[in-house]
Amino acid sequence: MGDSRSDSSGESRPEVNEPVARLFTCTVCGYASTHPAGPLRAERGATCLNCGNWTVQTADIGDLVETARDIADSLAGAILTERQALAYLLREQAGVDRQAAAEAMETTPSNVDNLHRRGREKVTDARRLVDGLQTLQVDGESDAGSW
Repeated sequence: MGDSRSDSSGESRPEVNEPVARLFTCTVCGYASTHPAGPLRAERGATCLNCGNWTVQTADIGDLVETARDIADSLAGAILTERQALAYLLREQAGVDRQAAAEAMETTPSNVDNLHRRGREKVTDARRLVDGLQTLQVDGESDAGSW
């Protein structure tokens, strides 16, 4: 459905902003159907194709974690460790609760909290840096003709 890019091993990785075909399950009748969704979208409100009720439909947590692992792997580097990226993505972006994130990461909920906090701090610092650089660039462009 969406484009993907290859990493150094030649494996295809999902693009962070590209929709994926995701299986969602109706919380009323249990019917599962595939819909396009953001790669870390855990829930969607929709009319069930089976029971006809407007429900919250949930994605399979295993599928969501696998996608988050792929994205975390591609985001990890000088700023975030892979585990910080994964904790941040699962908690902040996908809205996975701390116990489910801990189980997926094979660690404790308190360790997920610590990884998530450090990841969030680093993302905030990185955003602040980018914003500051963009401000300098804009200010530099406006001053360019004043010499």
